[in-house]
Amino acid sequence: MVFDDKTKQQIVEKFDAELKNDVYIKLFSTDLISGNNNSEYIDFTKEFLKELSEMSGKIHLDFDDMYGGEAKERGVTVSPTVIIGYDNGWYPVQYFGAPAGYEAGSFIEAISMISRGDSALDVSSREKLKNIDRDMMIETYVTPNCPHCPKAVVLSNQIAIESGGKIVSRCIEAQEMMDRARMFNVSSVPQQVINEEKGSITIGVQQEKTFVNQVLNYGSDSAKEILEKEEKEKKLMEVLSDDPDYPVIVSDGNMDEAIAKYPFLVVDCWAEWCGPCKMIGPVIAKLASSQKGNIVFGKLDVDSNPNTSGKFNIRSIPNLLVFKDGNKVGDVVGAMPEAMLLEKINAFK
Repeated sequence: MVFDDKTKQQIVEKFDAELKNDVYIKLFSTDLISGNNNSEYIDFTKEFLKELSEMSGKIHLDFDDMYGGEAKERGVTVSPTVIIGYDNGWYPVQYFGAPAGYEAGSFIEAISMISRGDSALDVSSREKLKNIDRDMMIETYVTPNCPHCPKAVVLSNQIAIESGGKIVSRCIEAQEMMDRARMFNVSSVPQQVINEEKGSITIGVQQEKTFVNQVLNYGSDSAKEILEKEEKEKKLMEVLSDDPDYPVIVSDGNMDEAIAKYPFLVVDCWAEWCGPCKMIGPVIAKLASSQKGNIVFGKLDVDSNPNTSGKFNIRSIPNLLVFKDGNKVGDVVGAMPEAMLLEKINAFK
């Protein structure tokens, strides 16, 4: 048994809450691996998939020979290889090697995303990925005992799912696939490689925006134009206009100026990796418009602006810093509905 009773119950509850459409999973394998008897990995993967399929009637499992025609068509060269979503409009999410250890979590999350048909990427990331005009491969090298690797794999899977078939996300277990890992000098994980180009290598968990831009550079003829336009728009938003109806971008460079300029300023401290921050982001944008002339809202990326984050002792996010007449008068911590958030902010007036 791969999953204990408690873990199994948690997964069942997740699947019951999140799975909408059927998900098809195919395992490519063979027990005849010349010079490398990896039957232990194959047996684990079969049992892992069998137990998952028993947790929801929406999960359908199939087996195929890695030396067969479909395996060749899909570029499968490793046993075991698992493909998720092969009959869901062909979402190309692949796992080369057993999805063991921490990687089980990213695998389960991929099932959920494919079933929902939702990558959960930011709107700006989704818009950029519409411009991918060539087939691509993102390989993410991991090890089972790496607690950070699943985040990198989930991001690559999100990008592949959002691309609708243009991009393949391939999770590669580096210890099982040592020959391939050596090709790209994998010494630290997670490591990402795009289109097997060594110049594309990134190490560590990447921020969504940064990595989507990296993918765009390798997959779109219009990448330069798109990213230049984005940079111009960012610079315009960094200008502290007199009466903005949008959240101005504040940073280490202009924070003091913003505090001095606006009589009542609310700064949303956020980060790309923060789920609740993404939830509250649209609320902040809506309030910035509806409260024009009354409250000015700002956005501070805590990862990119460590000096300001340290100065105001930001320990958790989302955290709204409230300033009145040049002085900090309070904080509003956590995501909440628009009406409740506005009530808490107005309490500092």
